[in-house]
Amino acid sequence: MTPRIGEEFIDWKQPDGTDTTLGLVDFSIFPHLDHPMLTENTMAAAVEWAKKLGNDSYAIDEDTAIKVVADQVEVISEGNWKKF
Repeated sequence: MTPRIGEEFIDWKQPDGTDTTLGLVDFSIFPHLDHPMLTENTMAAAVEWAKKLGNDSYAIDEDTAIKVVADQVEVISEGNWKKF
């Protein structure tokens, strides 16, 4: 759904070797922020990930959702998240 996912989230390479994706929304998502089973998904890692993308991005935990209607983006959360 996002324009890019970042090298950190690529399990297989596309034929063109990039991290580009569908681009249905104009931001990227760092998922599972601070999840106990994904110890590498820290806020510090999210900050470094976001620096490389060149587009708006969000780090979100399991208690956060992003709602998009037309060109309006709304974060709905009872947890931890950050927009970059």
